[in-house]
Amino acid sequence: MQANAPDCTGFDLVHVFNCRHVDACAEQVAAARAAGAAVVVSPIWISLGEALWGSRTAMSVLELAVRNPAQAVQPLELLRQRSMRLKLGEDFYDYPLGHPQLQQGNRRTGAVLQQADGLLPNSWLELQSVRRDLHWHGGCFGVAPYGVDPVPFLNADPEPFRRWSGIQGPFVLQAGRVEAAKNPAMLLWALRDTGLPVVLAGGTDLWPEYVELCRAIGGDRLHLVNHLPPELLASAYAAASCHALPSWCETCGLVSLEAALTGTPVVGSTAGHEVEYLQGDAWLADPADPAAIRRAVEEAMAAGRDSERPRRLRQRVLEQFNWLRTAEATEMLYKQVLS
Repeated sequence: MQANAPDCTGFDLVHVFNCRHVDACAEQVAAARAAGAAVVVSPIWISLGEALWGSRTAMSVLELAVRNPAQAVQPLELLRQRSMRLKLGEDFYDYPLGHPQLQQGNRRTGAVLQQADGLLPNSWLELQSVRRDLHWHGGCFGVAPYGVDPVPFLNADPEPFRRWSGIQGPFVLQAGRVEAAKNPAMLLWALRDTGLPVVLAGGTDLWPEYVELCRAIGGDRLHLVNHLPPELLASAYAAASCHALPSWCETCGLVSLEAALTGTPVVGSTAGHEVEYLQGDAWLADPADPAAIRRAVEEAMAAGRDSERPRRLRQRVLEQFNWLRTAEATEMLYKQVLS
């Protein structure tokens, strides 16, 4: 159910997802507690200071780069070094902790999580981040990795998307909402001199200003696709030369796992927790470093879908990141909490 104060009467256990919206999470945990139910929380936690600083600072620097590329050389380097100070309104944010208000919010979020009977993060790296950022010190936890249904992706045909889009040659795909946190403008900037088409397949209504920044950088190379039905999205994965998500804030993008199931080489980020999923079977890049992003994309495309890394990642997603494994880990923690 989706409610900030759900009626939990009659339930033995309530599972709350996402602690980043702390007010909603606190009310949901309190409602479960009031009904006498045990509480499990999947935090879906990313360091908010790092994600906010990275996504907003990158956006500001790229806006400058569009107006005057020469003036942006030093700011781009300062971004890569994480040595810029971000100003939002009257507040200043430094990397990685951001602003004292964010730190105060982290303390409150940690206090809410401390009321839970068990935590079920999606990776060990997420658990480590929860302990570090939120000072959670509970002892009852499990790890339930994300799961993907392989059926739509394993034998996806690239031709329907090629016919629909008109793109016949190599292209780079990023699936997901077009927003600063997912860093598509930096991907476009990194590839600006390559001539490669870039397809952004996802909602564009969240942040019109950011979409316009992507248009300004991408020009004719950019193909914005607001929504693709599931069959056509699977076809897009299969048609792409690589799927690139150099994001600031992924626990792990499900889109990266879906793309991997089609055999497409995957470019991921060194931020967030996705390295635990992708390991050495993807090409990883610093989201603040356009040269590193370009290098990762070019290496992934040069390797191609028949190379060792995409084959290994596809097999690992099939074996480890499926809904059966997710359900088993979840059930295990439920039993532990209720015993």
